Amino acid sequence: MPAKPRRYTVRSSSSTLGFVLGAVVLLVLLVVPVVVGQWRLLGFVLAPALLFAWTLWIVLYRPAVQYDDRTVVIVNIGRVHVLPWARVQRIRQRFSLEFELDDARKPLQAWGVQPPRRSGNIASNFDRKSRTAPDPDRYVRVLEGFREGAAPSDEPVSTRWDLVPLLIGAVLVVAVIVEIVVGV
Repeated sequence: MPAKPRRYTVRSSSSTLGFVLGAVVLLVLLVVPVVVGQWRLLGFVLAPALLFAWTLWIVLYRPAVQYDDRTVVIVNIGRVHVLPWARVQRIRQRFSLEFELDDARKPLQAWGVQPPRRSGNIASNFDRKSRTAPDPDRYVRVLEGFREGAAPSDEPVSTRWDLVPLLIGAVLVVAVIVEIVVGV
């Protein structure tokens, strides 16, 4: 049995940090009612907090680009695109990564990967000359290397709805609506 190709993931570090900070705040908001024994308050804030956590997850953490030797998978909010490298003609870095395909369709955007930011001085005593220069095209160069080294393939590009996360979100929305209607 051939070894499974190693899969890499690229996502925005600032979005990941925002997700983690939001999750910590939500966790504190859920732990406080438990600690003080306010079970009704916990019941009141649980569904909205879970909906907010899901929103943070699907908007800030879930979007990413996953790739290996054969394919690149673009995970956007609610959609997943699986692209065989042989079908990718060009990769560009704009506000997000953009994948041009060999057919006439519009380029696919990878919402979860923004260009690396310029580093700034945290304190005035840092020397600007010793700081490493920003490299806004580093993701493009890495992905282009995988694209150029990929074997020819007849696999089609596939796009699908990201059903499980979307269904979880729908259940949480219904739970919040039920809580509002019943709680009034």
